[in-house]
Amino acid sequence: MSAIGLVIAIAVPISLVLFAFVIWGRKQQASNAKREQARLVKQKADDLLEALEFLILVDNHQEIQQVVLDRVVQLYERANSAMPKADKDAPAAQAFDVDEYRQKISQNQNLRKVFKSDRELRYGRRQLTRILKTLGPLAKGRVISETAMLEYRRYLRMTMLEREVDTYTAQGDVAGQRGDVLTASNYYKAAKKLLIEFDLQYPEKTERIRELAQRTAALYNSKDNVNSNDALSRALSKEEAAEASGQFGIPADPSAQAKKKF
Repeated sequence: MSAIGLVIAIAVPISLVLFAFVIWGRKQQASNAKREQARLVKQKADDLLEALEFLILVDNHQEIQQVVLDRVVQLYERANSAMPKADKDAPAAQAFDVDEYRQKISQNQNLRKVFKSDRELRYGRRQLTRILKTLGPLAKGRVISETAMLEYRRYLRMTMLEREVDTYTAQGDVAGQRGDVLTASNYYKAAKKLLIEFDLQYPEKTERIRELAQRTAALYNSKDNVNSNDALSRALSKEEAAEASGQFGIPADPSAQAKKKF
């Protein structure tokens, strides 16, 4: 065999092997890109589902909850379709049980009216913010109307305001019952500040501000004491008892909660 023939005999197989490696590498890159895209979409679905679970705990507006659930389903389907074929049969790729969440939405349950700490309030704000940010793309995609989006946003913002005001009021009542006038007054002031700075108007707003001013004044009047049987302070006591029994799904330390797997 001539030298040229020998070179060709060696070079051709090597070239074919290198070519095969290049093709394989490109396929791997494409699969990894799809896998990363699917992961990001699934993470978005997981986060929105967590927000929906919070909303179900604190409110019973079924129309909004169903809209959010439909969006979650859409995101999971998009994540699954973006996965490489080899990954679609993996357990992590299986769809979550949408019927379970439809049942949760339709069920009547005891809603949480107050939270037991500022940390839970921050967690609640974070979850509702996720839902509020979801409404814009839904309206843009004509899934919901512009009017519905504005109505839902107003309702959700007012719901969170009510929970915050009720929580600070309940905490103030509890502090007043134990004679801690300064702490109670600060809680009432915090609740009143939220109402005053809230940029939406509604009929009960002025009355709530007046009520908080009366509670503050009662702290410094020896003849008036904060009612230990007040509905909000009783609700706060129930929340503390429920937390001990694990009745509610809001984590005691939301910032340290591991992401749920669906």
